Amino acid sequence: MLDAHVNSPVRRVVLVVLDGLRPDAVRRFELLHFLRLAQRGSSTFSAQTVNPSVTACAMASLLTGASPERHGLRGERFFLPNLRATLHPLPRVLAQHAQPTSVFLSKVPPLWTGLAHRIASFLGVGEARFAGERALEVLAAAQRNIETQTRGLILLHWLDADRAGHEHGWMSPEYAAAARAMDHALGFLVSILDLVDPSTLLIAMADHGGGGVDLKHHNSDHPADRTIPVVLAGGAVTPGGLGHGVSLLDVPATVLWALGLPVPESYAGRALTQAFQALPVAA
Repeated sequence: MLDAHVNSPVRRVVLVVLDGLRPDAVRRFELLHFLRLAQRGSSTFSAQTVNPSVTACAMASLLTGASPERHGLRGERFFLPNLRATLHPLPRVLAQHAQPTSVFLSKVPPLWTGLAHRIASFLGVGEARFAGERALEVLAAAQRNIETQTRGLILLHWLDADRAGHEHGWMSPEYAAAARAMDHALGFLVSILDLVDPSTLLIAMADHGGGGVDLKHHNSDHPADRTIPVVLAGGAVTPGGLGHGVSLLDVPATVLWALGLPVPESYAGRALTQAFQALPVAA
């Protein structure tokens, strides 16, 4: 177990997942808000997602700190994680330390609403809302929490680029427009947050890429499918590169460590402490 960073000034983490955003799309399509955030924060454009590189597996890993082999989600369908494994879901760990978690995702079909809320409850999520189709609509549903929730975790999941990739192909004109729409929403999110204040940590990342082997999918070992961007920004973050070897699995450990909480031994990743070089690291 990684010791708590008791001296951390971070009080809340805003984690936004830009679903299906390939790292090379950021510069090719001039996603200026994402680029500016990467420049002012600590970032990598060569992080690796989980295997299989699909949303259900990646989001389950983000919310449990466990690899797909451990949490049991190995395909594209969401369901309750493997109850036989010892899991410490991130929202549940936060709740044990009186830290709230709120989650905002696109609306789901009516038949899936009950399952979506059961999964959120199992994970320990305090508030889960499924509203809107596009990034700006999901952000609008979350805006009150962003403005008032000063502790814990706020997670947003934007589907625009992934949806366009599946329908028209990764790096297509439609995908470019969807990526720019997410970037616009990211700019609005940054305008709401005070990223000079060290009490807020913003993490912007993708869950997977796409178009590596199949132009309209992302489940392969191809680098275009498996490589993702990860950016950390906020007053507690030291600008620069995150270096090599960063994984999606490092993000949940980083959330806990940044909030001054111990990281469970079941977590497969490591806290990205290199992003906080200006802070004293607990022994």
